[in-house]
Amino acid sequence: MPPPPDHFGLAIYYQRIGDFDRALAEYRTLLDQDEARAEVHNNLGLLYADHGQDGEAMAQFERAIAIDPQYAKAHNNLGIALLRAGNLTQAAAELRVALRQDPRDVEALVNLALVQRAAGRAAEARDLLQRAVQIDPRNAGSHYNLAVVADEGGDAATAIEHYRAFLRFGSVAHGELAAQVRARLSALGA
Repeated sequence: MPPPPDHFGLAIYYQRIGDFDRALAEYRTLLDQDEARAEVHNNLGLLYADHGQDGEAMAQFERAIAIDPQYAKAHNNLGIALLRAGNLTQAAAELRVALRQDPRDVEALVNLALVQRAAGRAAEARDLLQRAVQIDPRNAGSHYNLAVVADEGGDAATAIEHYRAFLRFGSVAHGELAAQVRARLSALGA
């Protein structure tokens, strides 16, 4: 007798290759089997978010948190969705919950920095991004966002340093953005 299908593995596979309908079908199968799986709700939320269905995404993240209030990834993902929706206060609150679970979560630090930047709090954003760079000096997103904050604040030397670090660590994974960064470095005379 063949082993049962790995619906979770299939859902992730279809999600990665961009097959929304198949990924959705696999996640629904999993939830039909066990509705109380926080990770499935979280991943389903990511699927919805990737396809611009922010309301559905937030509902899934909230369901994951209701199942497991300590699930830092779901708090982080809900924070991102709330940021996209322009709800900065709630976004910051969710990201702070994620950081209470793991104060060294670079992704949550960067996302909270984006919220602070959007709220006009550049100094707080810079501090969070510097902390993220200290935790993971090779994180391209931390360097890029720190460069942007420095650039917007008129600190060209810091911007150049972190744009260059972004190119060193992220140019392969972020090719289109790397071209923009190179152009900005040229404009800054670097």
